Amino acid sequence: MSSRPIEDFFPIAEINKIAEKESTGFGRRHYRPVYLMHKWWARRLGSVFRAILLYSLADRGLAQWDQDPNNLWAFYSRDTQLNGKVVLDPMMGGGTTIVEALRLGCKVIGGDLNPVSWFVVKKEIEHIDSASLRDCLSKLESELGVELRRYYKTVCPECSGSAEAIYYFHRKELKCPECGTTVPLMRDFFLAKAPTGRGDVVVCPNCWGIFETLNAAQPSTCPKCGAEFCAKATSFTSGQQFFCLRPTCKPAQITRAIRQQGRPRERMYAIEFYCHACDQNNNPRLMHGRGYKAPDSADYELLKKAESEYESEVQYLPIPDVAIPQGVETRRVLNHGYVKFRDLFNARQLLNLGKIYRWILSIEDWNLKEFLVLAFSNCLKYNNMLCKYNGTRGFITDIFRTHSYSPSMTPVEGNCYDTAKGRGPFTAFVRLVMEAKDYCIAPFERVVEGTEIRAVHFTTPISGQLALHYKDFRKTKQAMLICGSSDHIDIPDAVIDAVVTDPPYAGNVMYSELSNFFYVWLRLGLRTKYSWFDSETVPWEEEVISNSVQQKGEKEFLRGLTGIFAEANRVLKPDGILVFTFHHRSLNEWVSVLQAVLYSGFAISAAYPVRSEMESSTHLRLTNSIKYDVVLVCRRRELQGRSRSWASVRRSIDKASKEVVAVLKTRGEKPTPLEVQVMTLGKCLQCYSMYYPNVFRNGNRVTPEDALHSISTAVETRIPHTRSQRNRET
Repeated sequence: MSSRPIEDFFPIAEINKIAEKESTGFGRRHYRPVYLMHKWWARRLGSVFRAILLYSLADRGLAQWDQDPNNLWAFYSRDTQLNGKVVLDPMMGGGTTIVEALRLGCKVIGGDLNPVSWFVVKKEIEHIDSASLRDCLSKLESELGVELRRYYKTVCPECSGSAEAIYYFHRKELKCPECGTTVPLMRDFFLAKAPTGRGDVVVCPNCWGIFETLNAAQPSTCPKCGAEFCAKATSFTSGQQFFCLRPTCKPAQITRAIRQQGRPRERMYAIEFYCHACDQNNNPRLMHGRGYKAPDSADYELLKKAESEYESEVQYLPIPDVAIPQGVETRRVLNHGYVKFRDLFNARQLLNLGKIYRWILSIEDWNLKEFLVLAFSNCLKYNNMLCKYNGTRGFITDIFRTHSYSPSMTPVEGNCYDTAKGRGPFTAFVRLVMEAKDYCIAPFERVVEGTEIRAVHFTTPISGQLALHYKDFRKTKQAMLICGSSDHIDIPDAVIDAVVTDPPYAGNVMYSELSNFFYVWLRLGLRTKYSWFDSETVPWEEEVISNSVQQKGEKEFLRGLTGIFAEANRVLKPDGILVFTFHHRSLNEWVSVLQAVLYSGFAISAAYPVRSEMESSTHLRLTNSIKYDVVLVCRRRELQGRSRSWASVRRSIDKASKEVVAVLKTRGEKPTPLEVQVMTLGKCLQCYSMYYPNVFRNGNRVTPEDALHSISTAVETRIPHTRSQRNRET
């Protein structure tokens, strides 16, 4: 049986260069817009999965590319057609495999237990004319525009004319348990860089006036009340504690005070605005018409009016009334006093989001309605009270800036409908869908030729007519999406050319817990049509994950992953391969993955390190995460492998890992010691699995756990600070 090209060669350094361009150089927004249609966590790079599919499925006779990385750009950017090839992704997540396979002309089958994943991928590959979405925005504006915009009006302090509120800044407050003083939970009083580009905007902790100063790290004098303070050094919180300024009072724990007093009150203290008139007149005190102000009485009255209207309208609005379940990630918001998902929003957000959603759900055209529901769901990530503000760069960050729920002591409320400036309005996310669908009609790649970057357009659209049953898929349809556990897929044996997937990395991302944020809203619009939106929250019982609250550990993760891999083995053609990506800091999770591969009847025929998430990802920047995945290529294992000594296998692992690290370093990459260990473990999986179960040391079989622990120890001995780095990051 002949091997696939990816089993013999994969130009990792060149692929990583392409991936780096996708994540940084080309700019994420305009490179693959289809992946911006909706949030998904730890989404893998489209360029990497395109390359995996090409090297897994392309005929060797297509070009002399397989051993000449210099030809990679030409091969990678060619409008290659792999018609007739059938690809399965049983854990499709954000749909990278599905989208990239359709671009190559493949037929695709995707599965995922999570209904949010299913819906996102469905809309990624379904077609809609952008003009119909544009018409909807016009109709929404004519019917609700005035009603929605009135809650985002403010007075420009420069010209006294009408301005548009972009962001409202709120602070949380608790009472000091010692003296009862109301304490603002402010970590500092720096608001943003000055709009003029000279100095900083700060907030006075005495009168809450807002003014510009040359340097927020130096003492300032408030021009309104005369108070002297240092904005970046004045704080009422430290870590998990808060304190009033009375010297006799002791610091108090925030979560303990919340348990005693209830969810903290939120008080508006600043507004970022946009003044069209000042923009047109080039007001030198504002940057393109944007500036900051303290709220005036009209601003407070407007918020109060929104709260009053919400109370009278709430029963008529499609707003979820679902309790936040206990979870590893949700524990944070529960500890901060949030009980239901609607608690994550303030009254003005719920009022206007509810009005927009009610309007969307009245649309009769289901395809059009679903695309607007998708855009609405995506806009929620910027329109909740867990959002923060990046004062240095001047924009809001969404609720999932890391793969977690992270309550903010100073939440920022955006304009949820439409704004000329800023991030997060619903209309912007509809336009994002329009951009994505235009890209799907005429997809392209950007390739580098010397110092030039050019776009190469393809003729194969990203579109798949969905089949409800395999018989329709086999005959005329291009795609079949299944919402449910992938340990049993209702398709015949031996019909898949390649299984390409990105499984959950044990406990790295709590997908069901995070996606519930979107699910509870999506369910209101989709449950009448799709039965998998019946339950109040995302089904988690069969989720393949390590999660202490779900009482799932290594054993449950191994069982779930083995079941899915075994099903992949059943549906693969005799010469088919399973390719998946993985990385983890925990050695035990590597053991589970190796065991899942072996127990499901596979051996690993190749392993390569490639770029993982977007390098610009906030999650990666903040957590100093591993930036490489290991691509593991698997083929059905012979029942009786060849016998080999562990010493011989060790030498093969050591040689292979040194070679791959050398290739990366030659190409200018600088993997960290922890990343070197990840690459070495990948090679261990490959070399060990070739001879499993007949690997012996002193006459005794070497188990998968023995093998990985031995290799990990050897790497830590060779690179001593690997262990300390792993412990520090964990």
